[in-house]
Amino acid sequence: MTDPHPFRRLYEANHQPILRLLARIVGARDAEDLTQVVFARAARALPRFRGESQAATWLYRIAVNSAADWLRSRATHEERVTVPLPEQADPATPDSSPEQDLVRKEMGDCIQDVMSRLPPRDRAVLMLGELGGLTDAEVAETLGITRGNAKVRLHRARARLKVALEAGCDFYRNDDNEFACEPKRATGCAPGANCSTARR
Repeated sequence: MTDPHPFRRLYEANHQPILRLLARIVGARDAEDLTQVVFARAARALPRFRGESQAATWLYRIAVNSAADWLRSRATHEERVTVPLPEQADPATPDSSPEQDLVRKEMGDCIQDVMSRLPPRDRAVLMLGELGGLTDAEVAETLGITRGNAKVRLHRARARLKVALEAGCDFYRNDDNEFACEPKRATGCAPGANCSTARR
């Protein structure tokens, strides 16, 4: 018997996982809007979905593509992006000072700006594995590759991100001895990076 409400069931089962994934990629402030974009795209594509992969995997793929489009759009307009990386605390914590919050924000801005300019292949695997927190097996299923291939891609993407960060960001310790970074300026700036930020 055909399900009379396939989209509603798809939405109810996957809304929260997709929202959590996108919150770790683009930040909580924009995640809800982007989640609605993901499900709008899924609704249009649902008649063509043949069930060759799990619905959640299919939605992860749409989410990563939507997040990539969002990042490119923000980078194109030179807008700042705050992203809470998995190992990074929330931007504001009860015990943090405004200066510490600013350092964390600048760190997230700098890293996300560089990551948004990586090749799509690297960006996708980093979004899923590093920012999204998916396992190697889940990354492999989402991208349609083997688990071993997913591990290799993630290792290589991390290495390329490290090189890009070193080329595009100045790392330093602030007055509180916290590790921080900002986009490079003048001749040391990475192509396309926002180099106008003055170190505080």
